[in-house]
Amino acid sequence: MKKFLLSILWKLLLVVLGFFVVTFTMYFFNLDMKATAVVAPLLEKWYDRLERKQYI
Repeated sequence: MKKFLLSILWKLLLVVLGFFVVTFTMYFFNLDMKATAVVAPLLEKWYDRLERKQYI
């Protein structure tokens, strides 16, 4: 039982460490804003096609 619990803790530690490495890399290279720059035109195109109920 102790060995099973220890293996689960090691796997959990690896997952948390991997998550930290991925998020730190995204932060360090500013990849979140670069991804936003790629996705924004697609979202704007979709949003502009929505029918409005109010007109200015």
